[in-house]
Amino acid sequence: MLGAFVMVSTVIFTITDFMGIQNVFAGAAVAFLAAFQAYRTNERRSPSIVIAAVLAVLGIWIVVAPLVLGADRALVIGVNGVAGVLIVILSLAGAYGSRQLSTTASASA
Repeated sequence: MLGAFVMVSTVIFTITDFMGIQNVFAGAAVAFLAAFQAYRTNERRSPSIVIAAVLAVLGIWIVVAPLVLGADRALVIGVNGVAGVLIVILSLAGAYGSRQLSTTASASA
């Protein structure tokens, strides 16, 4: 949902220029990877720590992108900051859960 929000925020908050294009692509990547991670978990496969790490990196990029790309609107910085921080927190929580799950599975085997 957060990836879709980042994508749609381009239209809702009229984010223009390269910042808007970046939000669409970064949001699409987050949405796809999060959906793939959820699919893996639903199929009783172990969630991937690598996917969680990539999602965390994307979340960090979403936070810093307005500063790097020179967006000067406080709304853009705030929206990307909140969404990016939430993506980082949730992906790190997923990575921690994946690590705990794999440790538990290897201990019981």
